[in-house]
Amino acid sequence: MNKKGFTLIELLVVIAVIGMLASIVLVSLGPARAKARDARRVADVRQMSTALEIEGSDNPEAVTGCTTADAKVNICTGPGSIADFTNFADPTAGTAGTACNLSPLSTSPCQYAIGQDDGSAGATTGDYQICFWLEQGSGSLAAGLHAIKTNGVFATCL
Repeated sequence: MNKKGFTLIELLVVIAVIGMLASIVLVSLGPARAKARDARRVADVRQMSTALEIEGSDNPEAVTGCTTADAKVNICTGPGSIADFTNFADPTAGTAGTACNLSPLSTSPCQYAIGQDDGSAGATTGDYQICFWLEQGSGSLAAGLHAIKTNGVFATCL
């Protein structure tokens, strides 16, 4: 009598091979995901910088709601379109994560933080820096803590 089908051993071997291939693929996607998160961070801070520059183009004014040094950008309330900063969150840390700062130095993904260009409290639309953390780096920016400052210039977070 000829029975058609697979034996239990054959099925187990196929499942084991598929499992190994799946684990290899998942491991290789880790760095790609980190790069994608970094690209989003850079895009986010560029968009926030553009909003600050537009709001300050006529007359620089104080950014309200986030007035302390290293304040989370998602608590900013104005002026104008800056109220939309509540929608920006680090893709890893989220809005609940700690704000990026220098004391103590942020060494992992952190929520975007805003302050004056020199790192002090009281950012304005004409004097600001937004600090952010990169996991793998993006373009010419290496992994680590960075800032976008007045006029959209990337620099070291102060």
